[in-house]
Amino acid sequence: MKKLIILIFISGLSIESQSTELFEWSSNNIQFLSGSGFELGSSHHNTITLEHADGWKYGENFLFLDFIQRDDIGLEVYGEWYPRLSHNKLSGKDLSLGLIKDFSILGGINAGSEPSNDPFVAFALGAGFSLDIPYAEFVQLDVMAYKSDEVNSTGIQITPSWSIPFSIGRLNFKFRGFLDWQSASATGGEDFILTQPQLLLDVGHLLSHKNKLYAGVEYWYWHNKFGIDGVTEQSAQITLLYSF
Repeated sequence: MKKLIILIFISGLSIESQSTELFEWSSNNIQFLSGSGFELGSSHHNTITLEHADGWKYGENFLFLDFIQRDDIGLEVYGEWYPRLSHNKLSGKDLSLGLIKDFSILGGINAGSEPSNDPFVAFALGAGFSLDIPYAEFVQLDVMAYKSDEVNSTGIQITPSWSIPFSIGRLNFKFRGFLDWQSASATGGEDFILTQPQLLLDVGHLLSHKNKLYAGVEYWYWHNKFGIDGVTEQSAQITLLYSF
């Protein structure tokens, strides 16, 4: 299953990189995170994350792949892929309704290597709203139907995500992250909240390489982890991010 997840991710990147006539922009980074305070398994995680986003003729893609080194089972692999189709790009017209500057239809696949006897797979389908927020690189709000193979019912996932650069004196920072809320019918238990905001300092800017190397902290918070009532994780993870 680990090899399959990696293959899906790399195949997605390969297909997109070959479609240069549709390719408008792309952003890639690799992150290293380390922290403690995790529940239901190893309390300490070291994670390497590969992250990719791009824009093409009719929409956008976002993918990430986590390699998580755990003390209890060794290596865990988890990834997500969310392609979307843009109203503005498909119609050639600017939507621009108040705070909403674009509307998209998106799908998603989430897959992990655990549990080893029945690896996790879930699918999502819904709508995304690109918001016009001053000074932000992007602010996105996605509302999706969500179905896990492990749960009989289909539920709802609501995900705001953001990236906001700002400066204090000569120091440049970036506040980025997301928040997932899933309904009880999506988890098969209790509704949960998972959020991973990051506060990063542009270290590369201090070395005349702006927007390349960042260092900071990620706050991991998962209330009712996996929909289990009362299981809450909190971890402040040291974070290094290299953009390429």
